[in-house]
Amino acid sequence: MTILFQSHSGREKAKGPSPLTSRVSPRIAPPAVPDIAVDEQADFGYFVPPLDAPENYLPESQTTVDELDGLGNLMVEAGGPGGADSTMPPVLTYWGQFLDHELTARTDRETAISKIENAHPPVPSSTVESTLRNARTPRFDLDSVYGGSPVGPDITADVATVISGLRHPTLRNKMRVGTSVDPAPLPDGLDQHRDLPRYVQVQPAVRNAALRVAQASLSPSEFAKFSDTLPQRALIGDMRNDENLVVAQFHLSFLRFHNRAIDFLESHDTGWIPDFASAQTLTRLHYQWLAVEGYLKGVCDPAVVNRVIQDRASHFFKFRADFDSRRQNTRLGNALPLEFSVAAYRFGHSMVRGAYDFNKNFGPEAGIAPRATLDQLFEFTGGGGAIDSSKRLPKIWVIDWARFVDASAPPRVARKIDTALAPPLNEMVKEGNDETDPQLKALFKSLARRNLRRGYNLRLPTGQALHSHLRQTGAVQSAPIADVSAIFNAKPTLRDFLKNSQAKLHERTPLWFYVLAEAESGGGNRLGEVGSFLVASTFIGVLLADPDSALSRGFHPDQSPLRMGDNTPIDSIAKWMRFASVME
Repeated sequence: MTILFQSHSGREKAKGPSPLTSRVSPRIAPPAVPDIAVDEQADFGYFVPPLDAPENYLPESQTTVDELDGLGNLMVEAGGPGGADSTMPPVLTYWGQFLDHELTARTDRETAISKIENAHPPVPSSTVESTLRNARTPRFDLDSVYGGSPVGPDITADVATVISGLRHPTLRNKMRVGTSVDPAPLPDGLDQHRDLPRYVQVQPAVRNAALRVAQASLSPSEFAKFSDTLPQRALIGDMRNDENLVVAQFHLSFLRFHNRAIDFLESHDTGWIPDFASAQTLTRLHYQWLAVEGYLKGVCDPAVVNRVIQDRASHFFKFRADFDSRRQNTRLGNALPLEFSVAAYRFGHSMVRGAYDFNKNFGPEAGIAPRATLDQLFEFTGGGGAIDSSKRLPKIWVIDWARFVDASAPPRVARKIDTALAPPLNEMVKEGNDETDPQLKALFKSLARRNLRRGYNLRLPTGQALHSHLRQTGAVQSAPIADVSAIFNAKPTLRDFLKNSQAKLHERTPLWFYVLAEAESGGGNRLGEVGSFLVASTFIGVLLADPDSALSRGFHPDQSPLRMGDNTPIDSIAKWMRFASVME
């Protein structure tokens, strides 16, 4: 058994009925160790109704699997950590990862029907829809921050105790944060409380409860490892948010934004009570508004985003209705499209850099080194081993968000959205290390090969089939890319591989690759129309399905009682970071 660093959320009871919400009662289960947020399961389904025509899918053969591996190898950029630079700020890469952890879990993990080492033959689409479950609540409710609602028939007192540990032990309206330690210096003149909360700092009752929850579901050897590493583990709802340092620091900004909201409401006459509920509501509303206006419109075509909003995500709700109709006896509700989760939303992998201008210690000033490598950003986390001795983050590794939120000269930009991945993503430091077979180890360490095999296993339609369906239904206006290889005349090796493949990958293209190729053909600074539609439709649909979301309420930062020091609204990610006092 593998310890899965996932979170599975709960939700607050909706204030009133909505025609857009599922009428299926949620299934609440304890969190999967070592997460904290409770598990509310939901469904995955196909945006394109399952089609019998073979041309809508990749051929089912070992040759196809081998060619997918070959394609994955060609997607890894040769050479150093450089790559084609976009005009997008780097924060969008890891903001997107945080948002992904809010919506989905399981499609990127090994399950009985998605094992990448057994990629042939795929199971039928009906089997995928009836057995693959989403171990996250598909809502932007910040359950990874707040832990969800610890109520349900299988939720024990120990689970509730661990969730309660997310709150400050004495200032109960505030969230617990951690404190960075020497060696110094910090990247700025702000305070040192810049680490995620970790078990080393919590009261024994919370630690003991976490150990009892873990012991009930882990083998003796797994529990021994869990217990030994517990002190440095982050006390957060979704442990995937401590997999790399940028996402961990992004998560910290939510804890500090909440706490700063309490301080602001206490010191200003706004009419809002300065309590936990007020701060939680305002944090969620600002976050959801920024997810659309800051993130979606930063990575998608803004015209597509606006079109989906004006259309009230009608295609997304038709997808949910069609899914519910054909899965009446097996559905849990709140389905998300597999084409989104397994393919389109993995576009962010291409934006990852091999190294970053991280702060004054790991930047061009070369206080310590001229760059922070991607491998280092995975090491300086609770599971990476580099903070093992202190059990806390060293001050020299606190991020300088000013280098991430405003795109400027390289490397203070994200890589382009295209079909090339940074070399470290072919040698992922936290993956495959328990494998003894060299070939399996190489497979698990290759992100491109994993993504391509996963899409094949879960029987995704080809990019051309999906594009054609979306055009026929009026969701997009552009025509399918009949021959994807034509995009790559400047990459003759890739072009010829696609054109000469036995699986005819140039005209029956894996959906993930198709979305990246579409973006590349448009310059790589945003998704193309199909990618933009899948991502925007899912985001907007999820928000509209929640009657309390910022989009459903028509919230704008102008309406918030929270203000910057100059009395302007908090209407950008830079202002969010400054309000949270994690950026000067």
